Amino acid sequence: GTPTFMEALAANGTTNIQTSVAGVTASKRRFIDDRRDQPFDKRLRFSVRQTESAYRYRDIVVRKQDGFTHILLSTKSSENNSLNPEVMKEVQSALNTAAADDSKLVLFSAVGSIFCCGLDFIYFIRRLTDDRKKESTKMAEAIRNFVNTFIQFKKPIIVAVNGPAIGLGASILPLCDVVWANEKAWFQTPYTTFGQSPDGCSSLTFPRIMGLAS
Repeated sequence: GTPTFMEALAANGTTNIQTSVAGVTASKRRFIDDRRDQPFDKRLRFSVRQTESAYRYRDIVVRKQDGFTHILLSTKSSENNSLNPEVMKEVQSALNTAAADDSKLVLFSAVGSIFCCGLDFIYFIRRLTDDRKKESTKMAEAIRNFVNTFIQFKKPIIVAVNGPAIGLGASILPLCDVVWANEKAWFQTPYTTFGQSPDGCSSLTFPRIMGLAS
C-alpha cells in the first residue's frame, strides 16, 4: 500500500515536507476576516467526489485504499472546511469505522486550498440567539467528543496539511501521529482575538512540543 499512500499525499501537495512554520504575515492574518469570500474550487470537490469509494458523507470524503482509510474534509454545511457539529460527527463516524475495519492507518487531509479554518463561529452564533446556555453546552459537548475521538483512536493518524490550519484545525494536529505540510501551509491560533479559550488540548500539547516560551 505504500505507493498508493504516497500517491494520496501527492494529490494533496504534501510530498515536499516542511519541518518549520514561518511567522504569519499581516496579509495572512487578514485571511480570518476574509475567509467567507474565499470559496473552494468546486471543480476540485466534484472531481474528488466522483472518485470516492466505499462510504458517502455530506461534509467529508472517505476513500478506502489499500491498507489505509483516506478522510478528506470537503464541507458543504460550512465554508472553508470549518468545523460545526455535523462536520465533526461525520469525521468521528469515519474514524470509528476505520478503527473497526482492517485499515492499518488513517490519512487525514482536505479538498481545496484550505486545510481547516477551525470552529464554524457563524453556525454557533446563529444558534445562540435562542437558548444561549443550552446551545453553549451542546457546542462544548460536540467539541469534547470530537477531540476525544482523536485521542482515543488507536491506529496511526497521518495528516497532510495543504493550506491554512486555524484554531481547532491546528490544535488537533498534535493529537495525531505524523503531520506533513506543504509550502502553502500555515498555522494560526487566534484564541485571544476571538476571546476564546484554547481548544483541542493545545494548552497541554503546544508547550510540550514547542516549549513554554513558544
